[in-house]
Amino acid sequence: MTGESAPGFLPGGARCLYSAEAVTEALEHMARALTAELRDSRPLVLIVLTGGLYVGAALTQRLPFALDIDFIRVSRYGRGTQPGRLVWRVVPHQALAGRFVLLVDDVWDEGRTLAELTEWALRKGARKVRSAVLVHKEPPARPGALLPVAGPDYCGLRAGREWIVGWGMDFEENGRNLPAIYVLPGKGPLAEPLNPPPVGCLPAGGRGHDE
Repeated sequence: MTGESAPGFLPGGARCLYSAEAVTEALEHMARALTAELRDSRPLVLIVLTGGLYVGAALTQRLPFALDIDFIRVSRYGRGTQPGRLVWRVVPHQALAGRFVLLVDDVWDEGRTLAELTEWALRKGARKVRSAVLVHKEPPARPGALLPVAGPDYCGLRAGREWIVGWGMDFEENGRNLPAIYVLPGKGPLAEPLNPPPVGCLPAGGRGHDE
């Protein structure tokens, strides 16, 4: 799963957490699971920028059915370490009413943004909403951490609380374009992929109106 040398522009001691081959395997797994659920629904795929750009492109290329693609970009502003409200930077052009919506992002960290985007899509009239991320990070252990009730509906890989880069994830805007995923030293408690191996998340049912 590991073994690729870290590029020189990353901080010293960075090392590979998931190889390019492992990421490809995870994307294939996600695509098969998504195809089983979405193939007959012509979903609207909303890619969350900027992090979700690479995952969204790679994942949709592996979905062998009709779909539509649009984009979302939001920022979050708050005081100190407290989460703030979402500020919209890019709003989808396509209507969500009556659609099966798939939100795609790079990583599920604490999940607040995707949880709020899911509720927003439902308020806009989406028939069903699913979320798909490449990496699902374990929940924070700190006291008082606010987490949504559920994680993503689909994921390809799991990680601990370490800082990871590649596939849309960055460190000071570096590393988004890397084809493997690297862990940075001193940025979290774990430095190994979590077990079991990256076989992905099973569909979690999602939220929405029954068909």
